[in-house]
Amino acid sequence: MAGALLAGALLAGCGGGDGKASDPARNGAEPPGKAAPSAEGVTVLLTVPPAYAADQGWQQSLSWMPKKYSSKPPVAVATRTDAVAYVTASEDGYVTRLRQASTGRILFTGRPWQPPASMSDAGKYGYDGDSVELPSVSTAVQDGREYVVTWAHGILGEDALNKGKEVVRLAVYPADASGAAVAPLREIDVPVRTSGPNGNDDEANLRVEDYGTGLQVHWSGPSNGSVAVDPATGTIDACGDSCTKGRGEVRTGKGWLVQDFYGAFLVPGAWTSFDAIPPGASAKKGEVSMDGVYRSAVRGHVFSSWHTPADKILSPLTAVHDAATGKLETSMPCEMKHGGAVTSPNGRFIADGTAAFDLQRLQGTCLSENEQRKQGVFVRSVTDAGTAYGTVGNGLGDTSAAEVDLAAGTGAPKLLPPGTVVPAWALKDTGIFVTPGPAGGLLVSALKHN
Repeated sequence: MAGALLAGALLAGCGGGDGKASDPARNGAEPPGKAAPSAEGVTVLLTVPPAYAADQGWQQSLSWMPKKYSSKPPVAVATRTDAVAYVTASEDGYVTRLRQASTGRILFTGRPWQPPASMSDAGKYGYDGDSVELPSVSTAVQDGREYVVTWAHGILGEDALNKGKEVVRLAVYPADASGAAVAPLREIDVPVRTSGPNGNDDEANLRVEDYGTGLQVHWSGPSNGSVAVDPATGTIDACGDSCTKGRGEVRTGKGWLVQDFYGAFLVPGAWTSFDAIPPGASAKKGEVSMDGVYRSAVRGHVFSSWHTPADKILSPLTAVHDAATGKLETSMPCEMKHGGAVTSPNGRFIADGTAAFDLQRLQGTCLSENEQRKQGVFVRSVTDAGTAYGTVGNGLGDTSAAEVDLAAGTGAPKLLPPGTVVPAWALKDTGIFVTPGPAGGLLVSALKHN
């Protein structure tokens, strides 16, 4: 979400941030709010939804970042730990820090870390200018333990004679670590072969994420690649034979889920999407059909789109499946506009773009444009109580914001006041907001839920 809202808007920071001795050129962005007269840990007042207190919480500016870049912003949340991870920079390298969301207390600070040589430093075409890549951070859960994973894309071993090896380097920290100058539990180099920088879409080319089934690295290139990485052991599981049938999407306990070349998604040898066709879909088991398209995954659930007999061009049905078994959990009539899958901290509510579901009541809420709604609402975060926050429009560059109560099931979004910023993540008692800072820097705000 932060990548979509911040592309091209960054940056060099505001007061109190972490940064190198000489920051990159500032871009003169306008402040997102006015100075707070006296608020513990808050220096900039944002316009936020009524459920959040703009002057209660803490903020962190990241002033080290260049004016423009193509990577995922270096911020993530550890939902189980209820914490916020981010990357800062020093003269000795990049530093990973984890703060408790509710108090701002620093849980651990990593020792300075060196990524592989960047693609731009290696002279790779396209990895410069607006497409400079930066280290980023993600989180993952493996066997019940949560990890913070700092990662960077680059080249190892290149010199005048040798081409070197393109990798994504992962630095793994347990989320329950403590202290200063914490060393990574391990560093893992994942071989990749990409086709170019991500541009403004952090899902287009290179992703390091946990979709509810463990840490995974995905990339696009001469051949699309997918690997699962065990942060506890460093073991890498590449999508091998399964991916000869299609693109590897999610590693499950029963194997790789792939989107095949004929329209189905499946875990080879375990199940196919045609074992659980949603009511009203045009697909039939045993027939080849360009139907049942995988869209995304979150918290062990898969979003898919389907045609109906009345509409073979659009996909007016959206369904949710269990990623491990393929079992159909729920579905609804909705031409879903993809926007990135999100979940509430407790896992009850999930959403992708304009489609949202309450998995307890097995009820969906379609927020796409329709006869009454001229624009769709793209969900960016959901609270445990079912309040979904989103942007209004058609995706990138949207400025209007709205909220909708998924627990009520009415599907009626409420437009928020102009200038309202929605949380990138909703945690137990806080909302995490990622915005340009007052002087053009990236500002991370953890604001208390009223």
